[in-house]
Amino acid sequence: MLNLPRIRPLSEEADIDFVVMSAGGKRAHPDEDRRALRNSDYLLGNSIIELKLLEDERLDKPEAQAKIAKLFRPLDIDKPVIVVDPTKLDDSGRRTYANIMRAPIKNAVRSASGQLKQTKSEIDPSATTVMLVINNGLTTMGHEELLDHVVGRAKNDTNEIDAVVVAGCYLHSDGFDTYALWPIDCVTMHSERPFREFETLRECWNDLAERHMTEFVQGKHGQAAGKVAQMDAVFNWDGRTYVKPAVSMGAHSEFYGEHRPRRNSVTFNEVEGVAVTVPCLSQSEYRRIRPALRDEPLLKDLETWNTHIAEAMATGTPDKPVVPIDISRGRWEAWKRRHPDFTGTQSLRHAANEAYGAKASRLVHAARDAKTVKKLPRRFVWVQVELIGQDEKNDLAHIGYMMDGNEEVLATNLRMGHYQALALAAAHAIRLGLTEILWNHDLRYAWV
Repeated sequence: MLNLPRIRPLSEEADIDFVVMSAGGKRAHPDEDRRALRNSDYLLGNSIIELKLLEDERLDKPEAQAKIAKLFRPLDIDKPVIVVDPTKLDDSGRRTYANIMRAPIKNAVRSASGQLKQTKSEIDPSATTVMLVINNGLTTMGHEELLDHVVGRAKNDTNEIDAVVVAGCYLHSDGFDTYALWPIDCVTMHSERPFREFETLRECWNDLAERHMTEFVQGKHGQAAGKVAQMDAVFNWDGRTYVKPAVSMGAHSEFYGEHRPRRNSVTFNEVEGVAVTVPCLSQSEYRRIRPALRDEPLLKDLETWNTHIAEAMATGTPDKPVVPIDISRGRWEAWKRRHPDFTGTQSLRHAANEAYGAKASRLVHAARDAKTVKKLPRRFVWVQVELIGQDEKNDLAHIGYMMDGNEEVLATNLRMGHYQALALAAAHAIRLGLTEILWNHDLRYAWV
């Protein structure tokens, strides 16, 4: 289970004022709380600066979720978990995705344009106008993507912005390793009016980063509130789960090694069994057991019992097969001695469950990573698990088998993690009489 740290979000008064004032700037309108007109925030040298703090996560908004679901569901129509990956879209789809994600940016640019125009007309018509955008909560958009969106909107939607500055604090952690990125970039819209004070602003931004991270390391930000380290963006829509995985921290950790920890938010009540067992009796074992269970109608003759078993087998499904388990008189009596409270056919079923559990456990523990196998066996069950983001709850498993060169897929797009998938594979292996399981992980969307 991940225990991710939290960092205090940036505030205009405590943090951005510090940056601008340290650079030699000041408030553009000290009386702004009494003004009716909407104006810009700062003056720095010959530049007017309007600040826009992006606070809200776009994929938390229902209107955005509906549009994202409509866009991505057709790409993975059979999957219960759909990854929000814009690289899977065609050119038209990517434009649609960009429009969905940058809606708050479009509004911010429109607002900043009007505020900068107003302050410029009041203070200095020759001043450079700067829109300062700080990513304070939009974790599903990286710095470069945000910069592209802001610049694009500023170029297309207004002529009132001379330069765009985009900055942010991006905290990454696996519960042990933690680091933060504090990028800041400036793009000039009108070369005749450059933002000459940017380098000074950048130095003061870096000073803020040092101050903020020192407070963070000293524990002054606390855990009760604040911005958590980057996590997957997850939402449910119309029976499907949509996941935009958090940015990977890289495959290797000095502390954890090759595999960083992931959470598993599946609750106990959500975990279902992977198999149903039925006790099978050979003709000789039936004759040995029948006298001890003379009053059981299902055991009046072997044909009746076998019909019962066949009916049970017919109810099996790919994600919960019915597995026949051979039971002998000796095994059954040994189990009964340990569990004297169970009687009748119930005791047969529980004895079969125990035998199944022991066999399945051996298979799961002996399962091998396919990439470590030099020569594939002739007969085996295979498991492929798509690792999606930070939470095993969103992983997808696929199971099949190879038998003497013939392959058959048993189940696809099952919502289960590695060990549950191996447990299901073991059930199928026992049912098919196979003794090996090979697995592999699809790491395309893995966080580890």
